[in-house]
Amino acid sequence: MDKKQIIVRKAKEEDVEFIVALIDRVQKKLTDSGSLQQIGPISYATVENYCRNGYAHILVASGRRVGSVFVEAVTVENFPLLETLGLANRKYFFWYLRTLAIEPSEQGHGLGYNFLEGIKSYIHTQPQPALIVLDCWAGNATLRTFYTRAGFQLHGIYPEGDFQVAVFTLTLS
Repeated sequence: MDKKQIIVRKAKEEDVEFIVALIDRVQKKLTDSGSLQQIGPISYATVENYCRNGYAHILVASGRRVGSVFVEAVTVENFPLLETLGLANRKYFFWYLRTLAIEPSEQGHGLGYNFLEGIKSYIHTQPQPALIVLDCWAGNATLRTFYTRAGFQLHGIYPEGDFQVAVFTLTLS
């Protein structure tokens, strides 16, 4: 797909229903494939709040919405997991990326990489060095490979209830 046809933008109120339904479609595909990865369901009110606060982003390809992701600036005070992960002493501004979703029919065509590049560009406009943190089910080899190829580094594997999560980081200076 021509990169000129790719747009990453902040989500708007009229995107809420699309995001909720997209996450449901992606979760169904994950579940049907046997994956334990959980990204949904997510409530309309939660997505509406993320949109209102500027955390939700949309990927548009060829004029059609095909993806969503939530990206939130976090601190040790409002996201204590940073300390648990041994990231609290870093001198970066932290961003937590979660619930990256690409239309199931559009997966595998490089759109996820384009989406992450757009998010990195957005974060890079901020005045201070940044560290993006994200996680996924440790058993999702496809997603772990995707994040590694997108430039993220595996920070570690951590227990989460009866499964493990892989935590990735990416430094932007």
